[in-house]
Amino acid sequence: MKYQGPLLGVVAMTFVFGVAVATSVPAASLTTPDSFDNVEIDAAVGGEQSFAALDGAAPSVSRDGYVVHTPTPTPTPTPKAVAVSTSEGGYGGAQCQAGSDAVAESVAFSPVYPDGNRMSDGFGPRAEGFHKGIDMLNGPGVPVHSIADGVVIAASGDGGTGGVYLSIAHKVGGAAVCSMYMHFQDGSLTVGVGSIVTAGQVIGLTGRTGNATTEHTHFELYGADGVRYDPIPFLTEHGIAP
Repeated sequence: MKYQGPLLGVVAMTFVFGVAVATSVPAASLTTPDSFDNVEIDAAVGGEQSFAALDGAAPSVSRDGYVVHTPTPTPTPTPKAVAVSTSEGGYGGAQCQAGSDAVAESVAFSPVYPDGNRMSDGFGPRAEGFHKGIDMLNGPGVPVHSIADGVVIAASGDGGTGGVYLSIAHKVGGAAVCSMYMHFQDGSLTVGVGSIVTAGQVIGLTGRTGNATTEHTHFELYGADGVRYDPIPFLTEHGIAP
């Protein structure tokens, strides 16, 4: 009985130590090795973990391509002057008939100046001599138009008293009719000998070349005999009198 005190002290200390261990060590650490039977570890000891992609390059991403085409504006055609520096062709009766024979019948007609003009000297005698045509006054550079379909039989960029001029052969009612236009601006003719023209086509610009004191068009009509005649009755008949 004399050892009862010390023995109880040892038992008490053992119990306290056991409680301390039980509360400080994780439960998993006390599990027996048998509890790991179903765990598989694939990583090799001491090796590095890695990931290998599938063989072959990664799929490329194609991008749509496009090209922008900017259309080139088509300019509005404008009459172009042609180089006429010397007398070409002829404006007599024979040339008038030959030109008329080469073209179709004229069915359309146009005034020399569709927007109007002022009249000056008419056909007939005047102080300077016999005037073989009529003078139509207009501003410098105003377009001059062919009175009918036809073919150019004479053109000059330096026509003496007539200045820069044109003559056009037409066929009207089966007969040869030729129109002549004088005093164009230098370098303004848009047609030359052999050019086919249509009624109302611009053939040049109003000027004062040759024997002229102001801008105007001296206009004549003649036929297969080459004789000039008063244009007014013809122009009036076809609705194109100035």
